[in-house]
Amino acid sequence: MGARISRLRQQLRTLAERRWQRLQQLLALRGGLIRGSFGVRARICGNPGCRCAQGERHESRYLSAKVDGRTRLVHVPASDELRVAQGVARYQRWRHTRNEIAQLDVEQLQLIDELGHELLEAYPPNNPIPPARKRGRKPKGDGGEPNAAG
Repeated sequence: MGARISRLRQQLRTLAERRWQRLQQLLALRGGLIRGSFGVRARICGNPGCRCAQGERHESRYLSAKVDGRTRLVHVPASDELRVAQGVARYQRWRHTRNEIAQLDVEQLQLIDELGHELLEAYPPNNPIPPARKRGRKPKGDGGEPNAAG
């Protein structure tokens, strides 16, 4: 039992360090975040005398994002290309780091629950109170009978 408790404590420390590193990455972000994807779109303008009629299409930069379930494209002028590209890149780094922190939080709670279970002392010895059930929805088919595992 003691070795398992020590291992769980060490895993919690390691996880806390990883979470702190990710949080520092978020705090280090400077500049605005721009949600969406930055891309290039090649199109034909429709003018029969234009170069695009012979296959050389016009390229324009755009910002793409989902709004109410639909994709919205916004033209980005050349003067804003660098700012938008950097803002989108920062947003993607922020989003990725945020998701990593959320996953680390889930893992941390699982380890905390395991540690609590390992530290739980049976009392009274002759008829101990069983460990608490996991919170949340009951599995389908659970008629409310106590689980043999507790």
